[in-house]
Amino acid sequence: MLVTKNVAELCVLLISELYGQLPSRIFADLLARGRSTVAQLAQHTSVNQRHVRHGIAVLIQLNLIFHHTDQDNDITHYEASHSAAYNLVRMGKILDMVQTKYGQHAHYLVHELLLHGHAKISDLVEAFKNRHTTRNGIVNGTLQNGHDHASGSINGNSNGVANGSASVKSEDDDRNMDDQVHDTLAQLIAAGILEPIVPTMYQSPQDLRSSIEQAYLADYPTGIRGSKQTAEFERHVRDKLKEIQQESTHLKRRLEIEIALGPVTKRRKLVNGDVSNLHLGDGARNIVAQQFDTAVRVNYEKCTVELRNLKLERYVEDLIGDTTAKVYATLLDVLGKKVSRCQVDRSIEVEDDNGATIEPRVSTQDVFEQLSPSIDLSAGIGKLHGEGTIDIKYAEKLRRYPPQLKGSTLKETLEEDEEIIGSDDEDYDHSGEAAGHLGLNGQNGTNGVEMQEEDGVPVGSRRLHEMRQHLLILAESSQGFVRHCGERDFGEWTVDFEPLVQHLKFLELDTIIENRFGRQGLRLTRILREKGKLDDKTLPGLALMKKPDVHVKMAEMEMAGFLDVQEVPRDNNRAAARTIFFWFFDLDRTLQRILDNTYKSMVRCFQRLEVERQKKKSVLELAERKDVQGVEEDRLRGDVYNEYIQLLDIEKKLLGQVAKLDDIVSVFRDF
Repeated sequence: MLVTKNVAELCVLLISELYGQLPSRIFADLLARGRSTVAQLAQHTSVNQRHVRHGIAVLIQLNLIFHHTDQDNDITHYEASHSAAYNLVRMGKILDMVQTKYGQHAHYLVHELLLHGHAKISDLVEAFKNRHTTRNGIVNGTLQNGHDHASGSINGNSNGVANGSASVKSEDDDRNMDDQVHDTLAQLIAAGILEPIVPTMYQSPQDLRSSIEQAYLADYPTGIRGSKQTAEFERHVRDKLKEIQQESTHLKRRLEIEIALGPVTKRRKLVNGDVSNLHLGDGARNIVAQQFDTAVRVNYEKCTVELRNLKLERYVEDLIGDTTAKVYATLLDVLGKKVSRCQVDRSIEVEDDNGATIEPRVSTQDVFEQLSPSIDLSAGIGKLHGEGTIDIKYAEKLRRYPPQLKGSTLKETLEEDEEIIGSDDEDYDHSGEAAGHLGLNGQNGTNGVEMQEEDGVPVGSRRLHEMRQHLLILAESSQGFVRHCGERDFGEWTVDFEPLVQHLKFLELDTIIENRFGRQGLRLTRILREKGKLDDKTLPGLALMKKPDVHVKMAEMEMAGFLDVQEVPRDNNRAAARTIFFWFFDLDRTLQRILDNTYKSMVRCFQRLEVERQKKKSVLELAERKDVQGVEEDRLRGDVYNEYIQLLDIEKKLLGQVAKLDDIVSVFRDF
């Protein structure tokens, strides 16, 4: 796939920053020249084939390139994956998300996989044990500080009782350590953060589709003819691609079923809703133990889903409130189990009669079961004392179809006279009328526990009713955070991510335009986005601006690439006085230009970081010595240590700026 110069340069810098010059040099040549063999790479990079093979092995280990072997001549071609290389910039965000959601053990395992690309489960277990042993200060019977571990009354006791106690304790620690790592791996695989590797993952999507098509066409020597055979051919290719995609989910589905049936469900209800330190049953551990030879890697698509959920949660927190954001985060977490990627793969997913894909749904009961009991749901909800103040039919109105305006698609919200296609004024959720009066036994921390009553209403029922109020607030928001789409189990809910992310794109775009061109530039852009093409005589009246000011601002934005102008001559002379100038705003083109400028800014951040490191090269050489690492303040001279701290501060600022720029890329491209 063709990429811009800035994207290619950014990917090469990321690989060079983490893995060195040789892999980055080979990757740069693959991006520049496309599919290549080992001999071609050796010729283009001026590196001998032995070193080229070593670099290719590193890139394959890191899942950064695809390879395909021709069955006729046994020649292997290699192709760069720029999307996988760009994902390296999100390693910090992914690690923070994993540590917050799944705990410290999961953070270490994911960190190892991010650095090494992929690894066998047995290797991960061994690395986890070695780290745990080292952190406890015991390495081959010796403490880290150099003191002998085999001293004192433990090993010196002649009656052997102390030795026996230490042996039993050591066996218990080993068993607990095995349980911890097995539980963590099972949890990460079941959540989709880690995925088993299958051979088809090393093929590019084009090669994979081509191999399926060739295998099918082998039964049709004369080719496919007619619409019926063409439809069967496309259905076969789609089903085969879906089957290949599901090959890596067999282990995930087994663990999901085992965890759902195991003791972890009850523990989740009885404890604080925290899933970071769960102890799974023996069934999930046995499944992981049976797959010790299975290689796993980080599933970046699922991690992007989690990062999108985090972005939406923070947006709700800023816009509505903290309590509603926590309820929304729980709903996204439950819904996220049914969402494996942000963008729908149109080559696999089947659309229904209305042209939309089948949407995942969650019920109120599902969300309530996962909601943490520590959340005070009464906060953030207004109190109404009069009966009949709320129109139940309007508040509980069901919207069974995604928002799709009958009028202009450029509008972000519904106007007063517009409707949602497929809506029905009489279609509303009747469970809302009784949500505050019915109990829900066995939910949200009450499984096996007698529910207390407050003012004659069960606490579980009160919490359920309050949680539904937060969901209804989200559903009634103009941004459309949630859609109330069913009545099962006190109401069903879904999230229309596509229009919601579109709203985030407009929000981010407006912020960029306002910061660069001011309020007037933003006003003109919104008018053109709403109305389409307008001539330069109509704009001043709509924008309530003077004509010279409009011309100056429009010219400035055109030079920056945010607006375009079309000339329509009234006659064949093409004189300026006889020409109509239509201004318009091209959204896709503007987003692509902003993305490319963002990539360029990230490249300059890394280049600036390298310049700063070259300036402090002598300081870094001292700080990287084995006897200095970790004790820089004690071992380095005062002025040298101050220069080292200044360099770390510059590095922190530059990498922080790269993370902020990546937020723009996430909204415009990946979410």
